Amino acid sequence: MCANLFTASLATMKKITQKFDGYRRRVRYEWNQWRNAAVARKREKMFGEWLAFLTANPPDVLVGANFATYGGVRHHIQAIQRYSTLNVELAPSEKLMREIGAHHITHDFRDWFARFPAEGVKVVHSHVYPWFIEWCCEHQKTGTHWIHTYHLHYYTEHGTQGLKLWQKEINDALLNVASRADICLSVSQWQAKELMREHGIKAQYLPNGVDVAICDAASASRFIDKMGIDKFILYVGRNDPVKNPLDFVRLAERLPDYQFVMIGGGLSDESLRCDWHVEVPDNLLIVGPISHTEVQDAIAACSALVVTSKREGLPTLVMEGMAQCKAVVVPNEAGCMEVIGAGEAGIIYEQGDIDDLKEKTLKALVDTELGKLARRRVLVEYDWQNIAPKLDAIYQGIST
Repeated sequence: MCANLFTASLATMKKITQKFDGYRRRVRYEWNQWRNAAVARKREKMFGEWLAFLTANPPDVLVGANFATYGGVRHHIQAIQRYSTLNVELAPSEKLMREIGAHHITHDFRDWFARFPAEGVKVVHSHVYPWFIEWCCEHQKTGTHWIHTYHLHYYTEHGTQGLKLWQKEINDALLNVASRADICLSVSQWQAKELMREHGIKAQYLPNGVDVAICDAASASRFIDKMGIDKFILYVGRNDPVKNPLDFVRLAERLPDYQFVMIGGGLSDESLRCDWHVEVPDNLLIVGPISHTEVQDAIAACSALVVTSKREGLPTLVMEGMAQCKAVVVPNEAGCMEVIGAGEAGIIYEQGDIDDLKEKTLKALVDTELGKLARRRVLVEYDWQNIAPKLDAIYQGIST
């Protein structure tokens, strides 16, 4: 009888526990639903307020799409706002990017933005992203002045098994829609020539720039103290076929007596092993992604900056190294060669030739004059302090 009572008690407790667990799951579900709805309402309020602000206070120039979370395009767009003497707003704003994020802006609020009339905005300036390019194209029909900047479209080198669908969609927008802008700009001379030769697109050269003030604020000691490493050869770039991190690892293998550092999104011992089938040597430190300020500190601390990219438009990273008087080693690739003046302010190696890369890296480590020439070239050709007035003149010329 006691056994039966015990069994009954267990069954009762089990039912109570199951009921309690069900109630708890329901409460958790309701709470998550309420929280998600509250967050969604907050996003809607923020986005609506931003559109209302633009409507009530139309800027001279609206620049977008401000989606990139890293790299030269992001720095380019931000520098336009920082250095222009005109009233420039970014689409989306930095605040929206921090609070809402690119995913929700694109998926939840694209239709909201599409209905934004842009009345009073004198110039819209597009970069890279198809939906903003298409929005600019639609508003051009109603009389809004439109400028588009070409950074670099996608080539076969951007993939290991052909281009992905989204890359093809961006190429289509760049080559078939952005080409209708009132003024097309190209960040590099080589690209401007290719756009005309291959696609019949007339693009005016206005170089990508570098924010020298940010470079000058870098601190080598900050990076050295944090990472515990100095006198190293540096790579900065995401884990991407076009950035070609494999050749930098091979370089580290060829120079075992030197220290190497790799910085960038998607980089780790495991990713290099899985994606590139290479073991990371003991003299190579993988840092992974860090802030732009920390990247500048790393450049300040390095002995040489090595770029192994297969394709570049006009690489901001190379300019940043040059601005910090570093000897920069780059492949014989059009964008890299252009920015260093075909070898005038940097060292060129034969792409894919690791022995040549090794030789040129060793040369960079002992060259004491090249960095001075590099900085001089940057200050004249690529400092945003000099580029921004030229862009402002284009803005003002098209909007009068």
